Amino acid sequence: MNYGKRAARRRQQEIDATGTKIRKKIGVIIRKMILVCLLLVAVIGVSAGIGVWKGIIDSAPDISAIDVVPTGYSTTVLDSKGNQVATLVAAGANRKYVTIDEIPLNLQHAVVAIEDARFYDHNGIDIKGIFRALAKDIATMSTKQGASTITQQLIKNSILEKTWISESSLIESVQRKVQEQYLAVKLEQQVSKTWILEEYLNTINLGANTLGVQAASERYFGKDVSELTLSECAVIAGITKNPYGYNPIRFPEKNKERQMEVLTKMKEQGYISQAEFDEAAEDDVYERISEHNAIEEKSVNSYYTDAVIDDVLDDLVNVLGWTETEAYKAIYQGGLEIHTAQDPDIQKICDEEANNLENYPNEPKYSCSLYFQVRKADGTYRTYTNQTMLSFYKNLTGKANYNINYDTEEECVAAIDQYTQDVLEEGDTLLEDTISYTITLQPQVAMTIIDQTTGEVKALVGGRGDKSGNRTWNRATDTLRQPGSTFKIIGAYAPALDSGLKTLASVQNDSPYTIGTKTYKNYNDKYLGYTNVRTAITKSINIVTVKTLEDIGVNLGYEYAQNFGFSTLCEGDKNLGLSLGGLTNGVSNLELTAAYATIANQGEYLQPKFYTVVYDHDGNVLLDKSYTQESHRVLKETTAWLLTSAMQDVMTEGTGTRAYFGAGMAQAGKSGTTTGNRDCLFAGFTPYYTCVVWGGYDDNSLQDSGKTTYPKNLWKAVMGRIHENLDYKGFTQPDGIESVIVCKESGKLPLDGVCEQDPRGNMLYAEYFDEETLPTEVCDLHVAVNICEASKMIAGAFCPTDGIIQQVYVKSAIDKWTGLEDSSKTSEAPYVITEEELDSICTVHDENSIPDVQIPAQDDSTAEDGTAGDGQADTGQTGNTTGGGNQSNYIEEEEPEGIQQN
Repeated sequence: MNYGKRAARRRQQEIDATGTKIRKKIGVIIRKMILVCLLLVAVIGVSAGIGVWKGIIDSAPDISAIDVVPTGYSTTVLDSKGNQVATLVAAGANRKYVTIDEIPLNLQHAVVAIEDARFYDHNGIDIKGIFRALAKDIATMSTKQGASTITQQLIKNSILEKTWISESSLIESVQRKVQEQYLAVKLEQQVSKTWILEEYLNTINLGANTLGVQAASERYFGKDVSELTLSECAVIAGITKNPYGYNPIRFPEKNKERQMEVLTKMKEQGYISQAEFDEAAEDDVYERISEHNAIEEKSVNSYYTDAVIDDVLDDLVNVLGWTETEAYKAIYQGGLEIHTAQDPDIQKICDEEANNLENYPNEPKYSCSLYFQVRKADGTYRTYTNQTMLSFYKNLTGKANYNINYDTEEECVAAIDQYTQDVLEEGDTLLEDTISYTITLQPQVAMTIIDQTTGEVKALVGGRGDKSGNRTWNRATDTLRQPGSTFKIIGAYAPALDSGLKTLASVQNDSPYTIGTKTYKNYNDKYLGYTNVRTAITKSINIVTVKTLEDIGVNLGYEYAQNFGFSTLCEGDKNLGLSLGGLTNGVSNLELTAAYATIANQGEYLQPKFYTVVYDHDGNVLLDKSYTQESHRVLKETTAWLLTSAMQDVMTEGTGTRAYFGAGMAQAGKSGTTTGNRDCLFAGFTPYYTCVVWGGYDDNSLQDSGKTTYPKNLWKAVMGRIHENLDYKGFTQPDGIESVIVCKESGKLPLDGVCEQDPRGNMLYAEYFDEETLPTEVCDLHVAVNICEASKMIAGAFCPTDGIIQQVYVKSAIDKWTGLEDSSKTSEAPYVITEEELDSICTVHDENSIPDVQIPAQDDSTAEDGTAGDGQADTGQTGNTTGGGNQSNYIEEEEPEGIQQN
């Protein structure tokens, strides 16, 4: 069909209009579909949200007024003399309850003003506070703002803590918060605001081991809560945010800042006037607190009490089969009565001497335990500690021995402040409210005293200086450090003697010793040559120790070390370093003390015990260690006594003389240091007690040479005072010990007339032996030779008798790996004769040197003067010889019988 131009244009417009209508319809359809989808998503989201909300609410515990009331009983800890040394409490236990009418209005208002300003207006949750906290969280990209009301805090402390052990994720944190808010609303529907405030003020943790305002009032001010002044009320109310950090005894300056914040909010909220504010602000309340708490603060449990808690907790779980939660609640809420083995008099001595600066060679330094968080630019969080601080500056300075020990507390605090800035990168934010640190004295110490006959731990020091809190790091039980030479007894000499493979008289060549790529040396780089085990223990000689373990086998040494009760050994310790205390993980002071107590207890191991009996709330015996405990024999009685005998020499003439506190009591011990003097120890015992002292820097820093004597000083001071009024006792010698005269050089029976002629002096001495390891062989190291004065060589058959002298030498040692003689680097070298020298006969005199003299004929008998009757010149030999210039002219003796002394 033909169209004109106008008609064609009109037709095209119609077509375009139709297309537009279609597109519009499609657009409407699409928009409707999107809207339907959005509505569907919203419905699904709401439904899911309702489902999640319902799930969280359904999983919340049931609540009633009675559930919020604190319950439980405090646990009492008693020392061995019945004195109460600690009260263990948890939220809900051991509080002194007071009614709301006994609590001053100023204290009620102070707590409300600083904790929950809209407490009297909200229904359990503070909507305005939630939005305020949410805004800050969004701004700071954190979840630190809590917005918890007093009602929520009561719920959290009294209900949710029973069902929530920890919050390991943001989801769990939100879930708990939702439950907390839900239960808070439910509670406020059941009880009044007055009831809630009364319960809260009686449950709140106010530091120094106080729960509730009455206990806090008595603790800080020594009076009833009803007698508190406004300024005192503000002090207590200010503690709630951080019971440790705002403790007015420990940190009065910090608490003062918080007190002023409380007073300011009270004034702003109309609870007090300006005049009352001014009067309270000017009140020197901290002077009264200081006067009332002049005696050392006892709110923090001792290191000993911490160890008791761990011991009881372990036994409730492992002996009675309780869960850890059940055991924990029993200790802190079960009203137990724990009788400990702690001797208060011994503990007092230990604490005094550990903190006596006169026992240390230097003025103390100061370090820290540190914790804080940083929000990184990408929104993640990173935690920093004193360990990261040390690593940071080691890397920054390139100094492997960099340390974080400072001359003053002020320098230490300044270093912490600097570190919190140095670690920040572009876009990072320091979360200042997470900064937490405590200042510690350095070097630190640990000490344990055990009654070896019972296994009872009589005293324990987990560190010097103020203890920062309860269940803190205990250097006596938790810290693992290298034991150094104290382990020579454990890993080498005890197994060597007990197995019968060595005796105290057994000798090794003390000379630098190379095995593969490892060369062992003595700490002073001096070497004695042939040295017996007794001397090696007395002088703490490394080479003899290493060779002894090598001879008996590393596996045997490791087995004995395990049997001594060490729980931290591993397969990697099966090497010769075991003999010197070079261990993968180190050992605890407690376990090292128990090992030495085993020797002191005639070879029987007793598991250390901190308590004797535990009673439940009704007086029934729950746990009893009075007469039973884990025990097993590690050494024969004879072995333990022999080791003790050697270690007595350590005290009187060896490396332990500084620790010796006098002849009024038998003492035995062993010193120990590690590479770079990072650790220094002294382990020893008397017939009454075993004590081990460790010293070193917490960050494992080097200690100056000559400045590591303080463990010996402490051992002497503590043990000397403990034994002042005790009767003298010696170490009882068991049956099966005999004394035999032996040669010190070889450890064997002496060559008659030879060993006592050693140019250094008589080498005969009396040594003790187990009767099963009595020596039977004769000395094979001493040799008496005739020397020609002219040649200084072994006299031959033609050397004139008047030019021959007899001398005693020691045969040169032979290195077992190289086969070479190995005495040249020892102090014994001038007295050693080599195999080559023994084979070198005088070259000055020969048959042409014999004078032309008629020698009368003689029979084969020996002449009256004792010379040989065979026509030879007298060489001084004790037996017949045959001629010949190659004869080795040294004397051989018959084997004498050993001299035994009972």
